[in-house]
Amino acid sequence: MDIWSSLLESASISKTTPSRTILLLGGSPTTQESFIQQIVASAGSGVYSIKGWTSQIANEFALGYVYFDVFDRDQEDVILRVNIYTLSLIYDSYASLIVDLLQRDKLTFETLLVTILLDWEEPRRWVRDLAQYIKFLKELVFKGLDQDVCASGLRKCSQRYRQLSSISFAEVLNFPSRSAEIDIPLGKGEYDAPLGVELLVAVMNSERIDVLERQFGRKDDEFDFIQQFLRTVLLKHGAALVYLSSESKSLFPLLFYLLSPSLLSEHSRNILIEASKNIQPNVVDRDALLIPSGWDSWSKILLIKEGFDVEGVSSGWSTDVLSNECDMEGIIEVYEDVVHAFGGPPGGANGNEMSQEELEIRSTTVQEFLKGQLADLNSIEVS
Repeated sequence: MDIWSSLLESASISKTTPSRTILLLGGSPTTQESFIQQIVASAGSGVYSIKGWTSQIANEFALGYVYFDVFDRDQEDVILRVNIYTLSLIYDSYASLIVDLLQRDKLTFETLLVTILLDWEEPRRWVRDLAQYIKFLKELVFKGLDQDVCASGLRKCSQRYRQLSSISFAEVLNFPSRSAEIDIPLGKGEYDAPLGVELLVAVMNSERIDVLERQFGRKDDEFDFIQQFLRTVLLKHGAALVYLSSESKSLFPLLFYLLSPSLLSEHSRNILIEASKNIQPNVVDRDALLIPSGWDSWSKILLIKEGFDVEGVSSGWSTDVLSNECDMEGIIEVYEDVVHAFGGPPGGANGNEMSQEELEIRSTTVQEFLKGQLADLNSIEVS
């Protein structure tokens, strides 16, 4: 009887579908839905396919959820189940929802990918929003978890970052089998503020870069400053960075690359190899920027434009954002002073320039739209 029990248990374990969790923070419910749609749209390589996702996502209130399964080429075996939990607004009271989620299983935290959404509609808010999300995670979520679990996750995440830093993308085939005892020295400002989880920052609507340049007169120096500032901050956390337009095809390969280090099946290794072809670092195409984890450095950031104070930004982020005694204003104000008018024409509109309101039509939320419709219907009934 004991022999049969052990056989059945081993068979059950071998058939268990591995799962990974993405915590999606920021953006509006509509932006989050667009992000998930891009995951599906970018998974059409023929090596893998996605099933399980529907066009409706329950993300209007508090913690939303959606999932999809990744199948092999023959669509017979499920390689991976991806659970996506969404939170568009952060309140202190919401932290307990995430704590409960991450405490269900130790593996959930150790394999978690936190994805923060930013938007080219409001580049001035990027650094402030990023600071708020990171402080929310550090001070309200992770402190509420079992600290032994957090320490274990930090060790594994740090080791994975060092592995990524030590190999080229051409060596990705050997990545799962490389020794876990890698201890290479890191550069200045590199991964000196690890969160203990994988981190990806995705910037939506990168096609708007051309609009900002042509219609609002924004200059290359301003785009360079934004990129250098963001990369310097994210380098401290070992984060990946990607700019996404409606035509981007790199999102699913990048996500799979970040989620798959412990998936050692033949199918997952083949997909990992295929994914690596679509996530080569890209700093040339400014609307398709892609910085994988473990690739960036201060020297590479300075190649974009000389004179950027990479050391000052890095130390300022540690002092003003990561310190418990800070009010977050110092380094954030430096950034916002440079991009203060980035949403509209430089120096304000004049007689020959259209205002931002004339150039764009801002969408309303669902509740605002319904409220307006209700008012219109009431006025019709009264008349």
